[in-house]
Amino acid sequence: MLSITKTIIMKRTITPLVAFCLMAATSFAQTTIVLQPGPADGKDAEIFSCVSCGYAGNNYGTKRDLNAIAWTKNGNNSNVRSLIQFDLSGIPANAFINSATLSLYFNPTSEEGKHYCFPHSNSSYLERITSNWNETTVTWNNQPTTTSQNRVSLGGTTSSTQSFTNINVKQLIIDSRNNPATSFGFMLRLQQEHKFKKLIFASSDNSTAAIRPKLTITYTVPAPINGGHPMARLDGGQTITSLSIFPNPVSETATIQLPDEAGNGVVKVEVFNILGKLCNWMETNVNADRIVKFDASDLQQGVYVVKVFCNEKVYAQRIVVE
Repeated sequence: MLSITKTIIMKRTITPLVAFCLMAATSFAQTTIVLQPGPADGKDAEIFSCVSCGYAGNNYGTKRDLNAIAWTKNGNNSNVRSLIQFDLSGIPANAFINSATLSLYFNPTSEEGKHYCFPHSNSSYLERITSNWNETTVTWNNQPTTTSQNRVSLGGTTSSTQSFTNINVKQLIIDSRNNPATSFGFMLRLQQEHKFKKLIFASSDNSTAAIRPKLTITYTVPAPINGGHPMARLDGGQTITSLSIFPNPVSETATIQLPDEAGNGVVKVEVFNILGKLCNWMETNVNADRIVKFDASDLQQGVYVVKVFCNEKVYAQRIVVE
């Protein structure tokens, strides 16, 4: 009887907030999507630097190659870079990106031959493109801008027909989702554009579907708050509405995007663990874009609930700290 009594007392002492936090620890629905578009729906292009050859102003949006080259043409330096953009619109806005890998396959029918490097490595970068571009009009002369932030460094080839599979581009995808106004795919370029180097991959215009660029993304979407209801009532009748937090999972700084209805003003942010313990809090002013930043670097790995108080409204969402 004593043990039963203890059990009853424990159940009665679970607060609404604790119950809500425990719901936050429930499993997420995991989804994997594979994007490997073809000529009709793919977006990629090569750009050539050779001005005297007439290449710098030409568009090469239908090439079957996706190359990075430093070579010569009629004695003139001729560099090649490649651009590619995948359609990420099918990923829900509140999804957590668990993994993202890009596979680039050697093109055995390329007119450029095989991978090559002499006298130095043909190592390369994948960089996030930060300005818009059009597959049918992009050239070397009007090429889009890129950022080196979180760019992926690829080592040189170890064989002349090597494919680069499962390149980890998770952070680039997260950056792209966090900054949609300045994210337009990736640029592949040599780290050192000094002759003689070649990377020869297939593009989405290649006739062989299996070797077209492939992006594989696994994500999870949290279950709706309160078992599917958009609103939950916690803490003595407060109305809790979900909000967007990214990146999620987070390891350092997270961005809270409040809905339009939140308005401006002072906000209070509270972070609770799954036992309902207050682990962190802050007060700050929300800007005109209704964006709030908070530091999660001091939190241990696990599942938390973030509550934001703004203009007599309360917003909440679960986060995963990794």
